[in-house]
Amino acid sequence: MPQSSETVLGKPEVVLPEVLVDIEDHIPSESLEVCEVSPGIEDHIPTESPQVCEMSPIIADDSPSACSMASRQDVDRNKAGQLVQLYIAFVHQMKATRPEILRGVRVWQLLRYMPWAWLRGQLEDLHLVSQETAKLDQFWSHSWQGAGWAKFTNILYLHSCMPASIAGTLGAGIAFGLVSAGLLGALQTYCMLFGFVAFCITLLLWRPQKLVFLDIACIHQTDEERKGEALMSMGAFLKQSNSMLVLWDPTWVTRLWCVFEIAAFLHSHEPDGEASLQLVPPLLGPAFLGSEMWIWVGTMIYTYIESFLASSEGSLIEGEHHLMLVGIVVLVLLGFVTHALRGYARSVNTLQEQLRVFKAEQTRSACCENGHEDGSLCDRAIILKSIIAWYSSLDSFELQVQTEVRMAIIDQLANRAISYQRILLLSTPYLWLRLEQATVHASDPIRQVVNLAHTLTYFLAIFPLMDKLGFRLCFRLQARCCKLYLDFFVSIAIVVAAFSFYVACYAIQIYVFRQNDRELILSLISMLSWWTVAAVLWRIT
Repeated sequence: MPQSSETVLGKPEVVLPEVLVDIEDHIPSESLEVCEVSPGIEDHIPTESPQVCEMSPIIADDSPSACSMASRQDVDRNKAGQLVQLYIAFVHQMKATRPEILRGVRVWQLLRYMPWAWLRGQLEDLHLVSQETAKLDQFWSHSWQGAGWAKFTNILYLHSCMPASIAGTLGAGIAFGLVSAGLLGALQTYCMLFGFVAFCITLLLWRPQKLVFLDIACIHQTDEERKGEALMSMGAFLKQSNSMLVLWDPTWVTRLWCVFEIAAFLHSHEPDGEASLQLVPPLLGPAFLGSEMWIWVGTMIYTYIESFLASSEGSLIEGEHHLMLVGIVVLVLLGFVTHALRGYARSVNTLQEQLRVFKAEQTRSACCENGHEDGSLCDRAIILKSIIAWYSSLDSFELQVQTEVRMAIIDQLANRAISYQRILLLSTPYLWLRLEQATVHASDPIRQVVNLAHTLTYFLAIFPLMDKLGFRLCFRLQARCCKLYLDFFVSIAIVVAAFSFYVACYAIQIYVFRQNDRELILSLISMLSWWTVAAVLWRIT
């Protein structure tokens, strides 16, 4: 996304005349008193000429035009000061200038139209698909310095991956039924292909109905008056949002508007604002969607090799041949994913250090970086004064960011990023593979129950524990090595450690719970035992 679209307050001469008359009477006098502009804040108000006219009586008598110019400058400065007061008062009250200023956009519309608008360089056209609303399901906060493709992939993953995975499993189930009924031929990969096609179609065509705030779509980007009113009403957008999604990247904590948004949301949703706050790292969607695709590729490779190596009676390969085949596929496909996760762990550690020493003065805003070349109001003047009105002092706000906000963010990024639900979604191609294998024994109901128990054992217990072990090792061994090949070797070592856990679990399944005369009852005991072990280990790790 282009950086030029980053939020700035706008020019006072454009916004002030129309907005001031309509809304000044609606602000309680006590709010204006609380939000009076201090001398330090006034220093940030741009004027057409920052010089102050201090003239002697002789100059005053001989230069009436100079005095007139000075008078106009004083008037402009007073108007700018009034606008700053109105901005602060409205943000402090968390009200909208007009009800129609509050707008939201459906997630499915963003997923459908955002890529084309981005490719054409016309993201401002997204405002056409937004709609007026009194409530929002979610407020989206992001930094314009972050990668746009990563944000889009995160949105796609968060809102469409679950229905896509369910649809893929249903598609694989339909293929299993057709193969079992003899309506499809002897092709070995019907379940895998049906599942993948259903997954992709649903991922692209699913229509999430959630109504959200995204600045580029809900704030008019070309009408300066409407844009100014929307920014004055930012507190209302935050207050009327049921939850908040932060599309985090390493620059997010350095942007003044981003930190202000999370502080305003927590302030307006006390005392349980942290419970409604969700943060996702830039690599979450790409890593999980990419990993699911890679796992599907791996299961396809496994299916073809298995069909080649299996005996003429149609039995499946097991034991050391199975472990060797799975090990090769896992090392090749998951080494790069693990390497990326270690980089993600380093970025989370960097964020934690940034928040630990957070100071509002160290944040940056687009208007200050541009030097107020267009005469726009200073974001910092408005935001810092609004924060002081909420928290009594900047020190109080900074303390909350350093403690409560930091703990909430790190808990999200380090502990909840790899949730049980996300691991299950990641492993859905394994279900399609097991359905493919189950077609071999379609006429044996007892064998079908045994296969189902084995499938649920691995899918609901062993794989989640293995993935969580790998994620924890990525955080423990996040430090970068001096040589690239050594650094990648550490990532491979993590994959080997996680795969060793799988080997141990597989050996237990084979040598403890696999006896032909009691296979049915032992498979059920194994499933319940592993579920119990997984539930305990998941909570304590």
